[in-house]
Amino acid sequence: MKRHLAVVVILIMTSGCAEPPAQQSQTTAPAVTSAKPADEPAAIRVIGEINKAQAGYIQRNRRYALTYDELVESHFLAKEPSKDATGYEISLRPSADAVSYRVLASPVSPSPSVRHFYSDKTGVIRAETGKEATVASPEI
Repeated sequence: MKRHLAVVVILIMTSGCAEPPAQQSQTTAPAVTSAKPADEPAAIRVIGEINKAQAGYIQRNRRYALTYDELVESHFLAKEPSKDATGYEISLRPSADAVSYRVLASPVSPSPSVRHFYSDKTGVIRAETGKEATVASPEI
């Protein structure tokens, strides 16, 4: 009986040591992305809120905020912008000395017909269709 039990234990232990069976080639469908389509009015609204928050922040602190967390913690911005809400990745890019900043908004799902946005401490929002917007882009 002990010998039978020992054989069973050895079989169980060695069964995990075998090479896995070769996988058959299967074609899989590409992953479906559930990214929100670019909502231009929402992105423009959020950029305006960021500009307003930065204007308040510099008045109080004599420098621009370096992060969204600073704007939220000081109650100038309700929350960090969400790509799920706007369909845009909205980046805050302050200068190293915090005397200026840029806001860039790029669509999560880029398309040649979707606009990209740019703004800075001037508060002017600029746009380019199908490519990244810059300070030289046309005002909206």
